Amino acid sequence: MDYFEKTELEVTQKPPLPPHKASKQTWVSRLSILWLLILWQVSQNAVIIPMNKHGQFSLWKIGLFLIIFVICVILSYQWARKYHLIPAIQWRYFQFGKIAMGFGLMFAVALISGLIMQLTGTKSTANQAVVDAIGKMLPPVIFFIMTTSAGFFEELIFRVSSFELIFNKWPKIAALFAWGLFTLAHNPTNIASFVTYGLMSLVLTGLYIKYRNFYLNMSVHFLWNAFGMIVFFLAK
Repeated sequence: MDYFEKTELEVTQKPPLPPHKASKQTWVSRLSILWLLILWQVSQNAVIIPMNKHGQFSLWKIGLFLIIFVICVILSYQWARKYHLIPAIQWRYFQFGKIAMGFGLMFAVALISGLIMQLTGTKSTANQAVVDAIGKMLPPVIFFIMTTSAGFFEELIFRVSSFELIFNKWPKIAALFAWGLFTLAHNPTNIASFVTYGLMSLVLTGLYIKYRNFYLNMSVHFLWNAFGMIVFFLAK
């Protein structure tokens, strides 16, 4: 029996990963989402610290941004764990096959969105134009962190909070809310941009409905945004 046969046998013998189930929520825990929203905004607006239109950046400003960002991530994770919204981070939640499948679905809907943009004569979305403009004013490492961190914060806000916190008793409402909030948060200004972010939200929300795995959603979202960053830097 070779290595691959042994690996396949071990995988088939392992019990399936159980979906995470959050505990019962109260009005206090539901209102605590305001704390998460504050942390998210602080982490996003902290990019102003090292931003410089002249292309000159101080190392201490970059360091200050990184410190603030890491603190916001740690506090957000602790918040989610305090209310039992996500399980403790473990490698077993990063299921590479499902992550690859999710990335493939994101790529597929991107092709559909691109076709619709061509048919409607749309060059880009308003949200992407803003992101690109910010990217030209930031050091690459800061821009990369700012963009890819959406995989952490947005999945906590749009998916986890909807299903496990706010509408934990109403999964259908949670699904509709998660899909719509993510779509509208990306400021669709026309049919093409609405379809673009609506399809992305459909994939990410569908993944969470099926697997109820924050780390899976976070990984897919992170990889997709990282792919976008690679395209951005190659096009410069």
